[in-house]
Amino acid sequence: MDVLGFDKLIYHHDRIMGIAEDRASFPVHITASLGNFCNHKCRWCTVYATHQDAVRHMDYDRFTAFIEKAAAQGLKSLAYVGNSEPPAYPRFRDLINFVHDLGIEQAMFTNGYLIDRFEDDISRFFTYIRISLDAGTEEVHNEMHQVKGHFPKIIRNIRRLADRKQDGFPTIGVQFATHHLNMHDLDACAQVVKEAGAEYLSVKPVFNWGAAVGEFIEPNNLTPEVLDPHVAKLRADHEDKNFKIFYRPYQVQSVAEDRNVLTYDRCVAGFFSLSVYEDERVVCCTPHKVQVGTLSDEPADIVRQISETSRGIDLSKCPPSCRYHPLNELVDTVLNQDRARRFHPNFL
Repeated sequence: MDVLGFDKLIYHHDRIMGIAEDRASFPVHITASLGNFCNHKCRWCTVYATHQDAVRHMDYDRFTAFIEKAAAQGLKSLAYVGNSEPPAYPRFRDLINFVHDLGIEQAMFTNGYLIDRFEDDISRFFTYIRISLDAGTEEVHNEMHQVKGHFPKIIRNIRRLADRKQDGFPTIGVQFATHHLNMHDLDACAQVVKEAGAEYLSVKPVFNWGAAVGEFIEPNNLTPEVLDPHVAKLRADHEDKNFKIFYRPYQVQSVAEDRNVLTYDRCVAGFFSLSVYEDERVVCCTPHKVQVGTLSDEPADIVRQISETSRGIDLSKCPPSCRYHPLNELVDTVLNQDRARRFHPNFL
């Protein structure tokens, strides 16, 4: 089992059975976009368009009231990710202390530049933190993120946070959005973040459906034939018991072929994870922007809405790179035993 995979669904088997028996409960996980401000301008940013309007921030009181009710209904974790850079949220320290007091696990996706402002709280409260680095040198980082000189500080921040871990947490990971213009920096990235104390490097492709692709960077032309052997060598050179490299080949294949690779007929991701945005929308599918409520709605009403919309999502229009493809595929084999036979489920 790995920290980025969906084998961890075995810990939530009751949720899967709830779907099968039409008694679904509130999702385990929420991702929250705390605003639309970011101090980086990544050339492929999928939410680039949201950064063009006036700065908006999540309403603190309404969000915390919603999270408190959700916790009472079964919410277990909250990850700060979305349209913004989370530590730039004006009340970030107040928020993460409030959520910690509720007993909810926390995590964050970040560009890493501001985490030194909150390293004490992060080291005490967070299960994991993942830094979107996308480079192994300052020169490439400057070019990909359209910043000047942030790379050395980000590496220092990783090292400082690694030194302050408590009982092995938070897990520190680094993400590398791979494009044919930065792939040559993968090896340097693995080397520098491993030395700084990161525990894994996640290699994924730059997806061509982002609003900024075509404006700030040319479409990605990587193929599995190019990236697969590159990642294999990366693993051979850098992986050990303390450092792993994660890679989902289907994402690169789907980008290269511009098609999805779905083998199921229903999306159930919303029963496990929701997204909340600074405009107070509660969404069960971010690619399709399927809204199932707002921060003003009761958790039970949101669960009912998830159940009503789950079968109505047009899977033919799903982005080929959806990260919930493995989750849906796995749950599908539980809900539809005929499709499980190819895995020999009873031969343990």
